[in-house]
Order: sequence, then C-alpha cells, then structure tokens
Amino acid sequence: MALWMYWEVSAIASAGEDVGDIEGAVEALDRSVQRIQERAMTPREAAVLHESARVIRDQMLSDGRAAVERGERWRAKVEAVGVTLIPRSG
Repeated sequence: MALWMYWEVSAIASAGEDVGDIEGAVEALDRSVQRIQERAMTPREAAVLHESARVIRDQMLSDGRAAVERGERWRAKVEAVGVTLIPRSG
C-alpha cells in the first residue's frame, strides 16, 4: 500500500515523501536520521537521536502498519522525532 510519509526532527529538519510501504517508510526515516547525525550532531546528540528513531521505527512496524492497513492516518512522536503515515489509494 502506497503511503505519504512526513517526518521531522524538531528544530533540525523535516520532509515528506511518497513511499511504497511501511518498510520503505522505515528506510526513508533511517536515511534521514543518519544524514542528520553525520552533519549536525555531537556524538551524544546522535546517540539520543538514534534511540528515539529506534523507538519510532518499532512503532511504525507495529502500530503504524496496523493503522495504515485499516486505511487510517497514524502519527507518533518520541522526543524530537515525529512521523506521520497517510495511506494513499491507488
């Protein structure tokens, strides 16, 4: 199921993109978090961001997947990391 994904790392970056499925959304989040960690963070900040992203990733793969499969919008935020998943028809 195609999705629109919006993610944000508060006060640092945000973006939205079409993804093919939940796994694609997780990959997009991981790529974005890695770029932020490499370019804009101290090692301690990067570790905190990594943990927040790990929790969001687990939620995306469980609660997020279930909501999207029901055709519902899903949103979660952990610390500075937020993700919104919106099912797309077609």
